[in-house]
Amino acid sequence: MSEDRTDRTFTDYHRAHRHAAMTQDEDSPAFDMPEVGSRYPCSSLPPLEAATWVREAHPERYWTFDLALFEAFFGRTEDISHPKVLARIAASAGLDPSALDQVLATGRFRPIVLQEHTEATSQGFHNVPTILVPGHGPVVGAVPYTDLRRAVQRALQRGLGHGRATPVSDRTGTREGNARS
Repeated sequence: MSEDRTDRTFTDYHRAHRHAAMTQDEDSPAFDMPEVGSRYPCSSLPPLEAATWVREAHPERYWTFDLALFEAFFGRTEDISHPKVLARIAASAGLDPSALDQVLATGRFRPIVLQEHTEATSQGFHNVPTILVPGHGPVVGAVPYTDLRRAVQRALQRGLGHGRATPVSDRTGTREGNARS
């Protein structure tokens, strides 16, 4: 989780990861290539609070909202730390933007977000993204989409996790920056 910083911008590092992601399979998600120096979201806390609100209060809308957040940040390079952007994303996912505004204003879900962050780091998860796939070690970083899909397919074939752990990140050698970046 990043601290609230207004001086953050996209760098060649960010561009390299997006370029790798956007040149994968034809069914990979769409990625926008931001200009070096473009404004980077100043904090991950607002989108995490928003996602936690949706997960807890509107679980039936969670995956729609999660995908909309992903597409806004990676597909359109929007500042998902901005409340107006989050409100628009909430509306597109069938949620009440004014209710989200209240959630963000009160910080109601901030303790949950901070607790989950503390739990993850205390278990050794320091990289973004880190995806847990049953039957595998953590999938860490911007691994090729085909590798992630293959890990999930194997987990499904094995009945969700009855097998030997094989870290996808160790096999691909791909890693991304730590959770504070």
